Amino acid sequence: MPPLNTITIKEKNKNGETFDIAVSFNNGPEYAVSMKDPFNPETERLFEWYFEEYLEFPFIDTTKADKAAITIEKYGEYLFEQVFGDKKIFGEYKSFRDKGLSSLQIEIISDTHEFHAIHWESLKDPDLPNPLVTEHLTVVRKNNNPPAIEAKVRAYPQINLLLVTARPDEDEDVGYRTISRPMIELLETPKLKVHIHILRPGTFQALSDHLDEVGEKFYHIIHFDTHGSLASYKTLEAARKADKVLFQSRWGLKDIEPYKGLKAFLFFESNKKGKAVPVEATELAQLLLTKQIPVCIINACQSAKQIRQHGETSFGSKLMEAGIQAVLAVSYSVTVSAAKILMGNLYAQLFDHFSLPEAVSKGRRQLFKQKGRKAYYNQTVDLEDWLLPVIYQNRPVDFNLREFTPQEEEAYFQKRELIHKISHKPVYGFVGRDLDIMAIEKRLLRNNVLLLKGMGGTGKSTLLDYLAWWWEKTGFVKQSFYFGYDETAYTLEQILFSLAKKLYDKHTFASFQSSSLLTQKGKIIDTLKSERFCLILDNCESITGSPLAVPNTLPEEEQEKLKDFLQGLSGGKSFIVFGSRGEEAWLKEETFKGNIHYLKGLDPEARSDLAVRILKGVGITLPEDDPDFLHLMDLLAGYPLAMEVVLPNLNRYTPAQIIVSLKAGDIDLEKQDGKDKTESIIKCVDYSHGNLSPHAQKLLLCLA
Repeated sequence: MPPLNTITIKEKNKNGETFDIAVSFNNGPEYAVSMKDPFNPETERLFEWYFEEYLEFPFIDTTKADKAAITIEKYGEYLFEQVFGDKKIFGEYKSFRDKGLSSLQIEIISDTHEFHAIHWESLKDPDLPNPLVTEHLTVVRKNNNPPAIEAKVRAYPQINLLLVTARPDEDEDVGYRTISRPMIELLETPKLKVHIHILRPGTFQALSDHLDEVGEKFYHIIHFDTHGSLASYKTLEAARKADKVLFQSRWGLKDIEPYKGLKAFLFFESNKKGKAVPVEATELAQLLLTKQIPVCIINACQSAKQIRQHGETSFGSKLMEAGIQAVLAVSYSVTVSAAKILMGNLYAQLFDHFSLPEAVSKGRRQLFKQKGRKAYYNQTVDLEDWLLPVIYQNRPVDFNLREFTPQEEEAYFQKRELIHKISHKPVYGFVGRDLDIMAIEKRLLRNNVLLLKGMGGTGKSTLLDYLAWWWEKTGFVKQSFYFGYDETAYTLEQILFSLAKKLYDKHTFASFQSSSLLTQKGKIIDTLKSERFCLILDNCESITGSPLAVPNTLPEEEQEKLKDFLQGLSGGKSFIVFGSRGEEAWLKEETFKGNIHYLKGLDPEARSDLAVRILKGVGITLPEDDPDFLHLMDLLAGYPLAMEVVLPNLNRYTPAQIIVSLKAGDIDLEKQDGKDKTESIIKCVDYSHGNLSPHAQKLLLCLA
């Protein structure tokens, strides 16, 4: 629902340090106001330090940080007094305020960067305890003269959303799925039908190619989950010399030439780790303009930052000039935790039929209520980053949604029903693995056949089963097919039959069944090579009868048939992934070659998350300050199965006692690199089994 009441603050002219503005209420008579420019170099430097540098050294200048927080409040009150100080204007404002702040929107209208450089989101009524925007009031910025071209999408029965995630530094970068995973999980109980596609890889070329493929007026929203910066040519040149950015041969773009002042950039991935491709605001705006995407969301740092002495520097403002109906950007740098809170709440509201300004308002309020942010040196500090989100909106967004036709509705629910069902559901939920998922995706884009290798208990099957669902859900593959050799010794004939049943309609399937094995194999190979599917063969160590494997061995003749089929899929569009504890030398040369991802324990953050979930199940709070517990966590090295069977014993034994027992069994997963640690995992299971009563052990035999 649109706001019931609107206050418009419109710039008319600037005379030295004074703005001539017009204030109106619901497009009524304008009140002329002479407003002092609140710009103060010292204040701007303080804000920049607070949002850009404070987190790097949180234990230094805490007094300065407190001063910055107080200054934000004083700035907001000063701004309010400048605009609403006149008794008549305040009287009209008060009548609107008394009707409820949640039904009130303030529009800032100007074509000058000086006016938009003002921190309008800080507005604070001295009579109220908190800034206006933290109480559900919305602030949007507009151009005085809207662009001649307006991005409009074709009529669709669902919202189409493109998420562009770029991590140039890969495993040394920000969490890969910090934004995307919560978005996808929100759609598990959708009130609004949404189709999300995550771009892979996160390159400008992939973006341009994908938008060409879907055509113009397809996407309602494009979201850039990337790095951003205002940069001088000197700064970019220094990064180029350090081999951090690419200047020349940027796909589809001209070389970056010397320029004066600052320009706004987003940074995309290249084909080399650690080397980003900067794309300037105007360049990106030109691409989006031709594709007619009405809404752009950017959680990149400094994407709404306006430096007045350098002309127009706001990325968001540039996009709005290009005809985007609405843009959400952030001034200054935004923390990962803040972006997660803001975007999670924003999409929860957006998918619940709220407008973009209303959805941002909900997210901003959560930032205000949850101020703790993770800083360097494992410190947590309070930050007033509710100020950072900035909305540019020329006019209310029209997604042009329509009802499903009966055929579309049938196809929609059929597709949802056919999506891969996760069978290896972890007891404590799927935790972590973002770095592994990113690495696997990047490897598959270079070579479509991959071996996922890891010891027993590492979580290979859990990860592969999850990936089959995740990749279908996010548009990475059209459909996934999972075959676990711990369940059945699948022959080539069985695999072909199962694939054909899912790939073809009844008529084509009947024809397929009547064909020879040679023809069946050829048809399936052609289908898989021409479109992006995913074929997963898990627990491959069983195929050849490796030690400790589930004995579902294939005869050598069947192994050769399977290998020949898999070799025929190399170089096609579909992804082929093997999961195994072994090297699978019998497949290596003909299929994955050296394309191997070694799966190890969870990363430290995910280990802690899983430990919290496990201990909560037995009524224990994570003893993170106990050195013995930290030592125990090191011994288990983040291996999920080891953690799941050992940690519950903390409800009866101390960490020190468990450590003694594990070391007596020669269990130290942290220091057994280069060895098959499966036996250590089995010993962990034996340890936990041995702590059960004889009666409980007998009951387990019944389950077996």
